[in-house]
Amino acid sequence: MKNRTKAKRKLKDLFWEYRLSERKLQDRLAKNDLADPITVSLYSRLLLSTPDWYEIYELLTPEQLMAALSDQVIGTIHSKAMQERFRFAGSRLLPSR
Repeated sequence: MKNRTKAKRKLKDLFWEYRLSERKLQDRLAKNDLADPITVSLYSRLLLSTPDWYEIYELLTPEQLMAALSDQVIGTIHSKAMQERFRFAGSRLLPSR
């Protein structure tokens, strides 16, 4: 339960400039729809704001992690160096993709 509360608080903090409830953000993650720009932005912000992979593992399911490390999400990150780091991490964490 502690991790869920932490995850909700983190999602709400990431989207402080939007009027989206914690529930709506959780629903976007649950749908895992990369055609939705909010979902893509949510994954991008999670990757950039989460300091370690253990926390990302707590926040995302394996399917969501695959989506978060997809080229569609990584391509939205402005820093080319960060894009390369996430691509490398994806190749190590998800070798089957």
